[in-house]
Amino acid sequence: MMRPPDPARSRAVLVGTAEYTEDALLPGVSAVRNNVRDLQRLLTEGRPGAFSTESTRTVLDPATPRDLGLPLLEAARQAEDVFLVYYAGHGLIGHERRELYLGLSKSVSEAPSFTAFPFQGIREAFLATPARNRVLILDCCFSGRAITGGLSGTCEPLIDQMEITGTYTLTSAAANEPARFQDGERHTAFTGELLLTLRDGIPTTSSAEVTLGALFRHLKRVLPAKGLPEPQQCGTDTAEFLVLARPRPRARRGPVTETEVGGPPGAREGLLARWDLGRRRGEEGQTGEAMRLLNEVVPDLTRTLGPDDPVTLVGRINLAYWTGREGDTDEALRLSTAAVSDMTRVLGPHHRATLVGQSQLAHWMGESGRHHEALSRTTSVLTDLVRVLGPDDRETLIGRARLARWTGEASDPAAAARLTGELVPDLSRVLGAEDRETFTGRMNLAQWTGRAGGSKRAARLLTDLVPDVSWALGPDDRHALLSRSRLAHWSGAAGRRRRARRLFAAAVPDLERVLGPDDRETLLARSQLAHWTGETGQAAEAVRIFGLLVSDIAWVLGSDDKATLVSRARLAHWTAVQGEVGDAIRQFHAVLPDLNRVLGPDAPETTENRVLLAFWRNKADRRLREQIFYGTGPRGGSP
Repeated sequence: MMRPPDPARSRAVLVGTAEYTEDALLPGVSAVRNNVRDLQRLLTEGRPGAFSTESTRTVLDPATPRDLGLPLLEAARQAEDVFLVYYAGHGLIGHERRELYLGLSKSVSEAPSFTAFPFQGIREAFLATPARNRVLILDCCFSGRAITGGLSGTCEPLIDQMEITGTYTLTSAAANEPARFQDGERHTAFTGELLLTLRDGIPTTSSAEVTLGALFRHLKRVLPAKGLPEPQQCGTDTAEFLVLARPRPRARRGPVTETEVGGPPGAREGLLARWDLGRRRGEEGQTGEAMRLLNEVVPDLTRTLGPDDPVTLVGRINLAYWTGREGDTDEALRLSTAAVSDMTRVLGPHHRATLVGQSQLAHWMGESGRHHEALSRTTSVLTDLVRVLGPDDRETLIGRARLARWTGEASDPAAAARLTGELVPDLSRVLGAEDRETFTGRMNLAQWTGRAGGSKRAARLLTDLVPDVSWALGPDDRHALLSRSRLAHWSGAAGRRRRARRLFAAAVPDLERVLGPDDRETLLARSQLAHWTGETGQAAEAVRIFGLLVSDIAWVLGSDDKATLVSRARLAHWTAVQGEVGDAIRQFHAVLPDLNRVLGPDAPETTENRVLLAFWRNKADRRLREQIFYGTGPRGGSP
């Protein structure tokens, strides 16, 4: 009975009120914006998503009932299969009838009937919609008063107000409990757990899909175990069997751009145009759009031209490439493996497209952590690239860059620096001094030089590179921004801590503006900014920045990503430096098992933090001796 919504016939309205400008009793909850934006991504992403982008409306910080009511009513009337409404913010209660109101940015807690959105409006929208199923998810509290650190408001039990056939209601708390949030967290507590479940699935079940009913049962089990309110549900008919998202694997250059194709014109020309549009979108930096377009055109290529047509095969390897660039390394590896096998069978092992596909396959092996295997395979493919395409072909040069990369990742950064140093003059000679691959080669040379122990030389190389990239590609180009970030890092590693902090402080806003706040490079730069802020003597500010970052980086990159674990360990260290040693030790004890499990007991990050834990334990055992041995309660008499 499980089924997803029909994207073409379903509508979703996601509402969040994060700022409250008229009433000091209604504190702002910045995490609400992330609630809405991340839920929108989960509902619309996928192959296909549960809802289409066009049919999903986000309403952030509505000021008046009209700002929320009109989009809600419009979507309700359009929905035919599923109508979903999500709200996060403050819940308010009417003074006379004790009815529920949803907080708006200009709401006043003492005058909800005049300044907030009546829950009756949602009920009327649900009654008006022709949708087969109606889904309501509320992340607001129903307690009788404002509570510091919670979402305020009280009401009579909401479930009783939603007895409409085909309706499923999921709320974050019971009628007399507040919803919870914690400063510095990316999401509010209830929505954060809901999003993790929709994105990553339920660990204790083998089912790939998460129905609304299974979602509730999971939340009902895990939220109270964390000391959070127990969620409530009310479901009728088959709504609880709806699947809102299919959990997808998470993890981490150029695509095939040429092939020899032939055959009759007509349909082929239209498909080629769509394929080329997807490829160009990726090269312009729109990796998500490239993946979406290629996901749409590859099945059409297969059906119209046949699975063994060269265009179809190249489309498949392009799809694999942009899937990996979008962050799904496991899927890119799977798609590449299948495509290369068919290309070898149809086109032959020495066809240009096959060789490029083999090079990409080796790359995704490396990106998935199989560095030595990637190095071996890249070495073999590069020999064929040189022999078949020639030493100056672009794909051969890219293959050499990949060989250097996996040589370095396989524990020989000095050799990687040497190989990259030999490559850069050839890139400049063949492709031009201002080609992106040339700039990438120069950036990689600095990186491997630094990792081989030459921090000062790496900083000098990047000091020369940054102006060249900025003038040639523009200051907002990704290469320009990344070269600035790399310069900041190696400046700090070379001992220029204040320069590193200043450079990162300038780079982070530009990275957020151009690449987005959730781009990996933006998050890494924020982590570096926090670190160098602490290194320049501002431990409390470092703790503040890390505290805001850890939740974001864990959500975007995953709880087991190296950057997430390192950021958690650094937060523990700077927490100790600013004087909260006991709290820091507890943080170290929480993160070290994860460092051991993910990176290994001998990884530099693991051993470094094991040493730091021992250092702070030694200090704490002396400083907190009385508390450790005698506790914090009243002292008893002498035995």
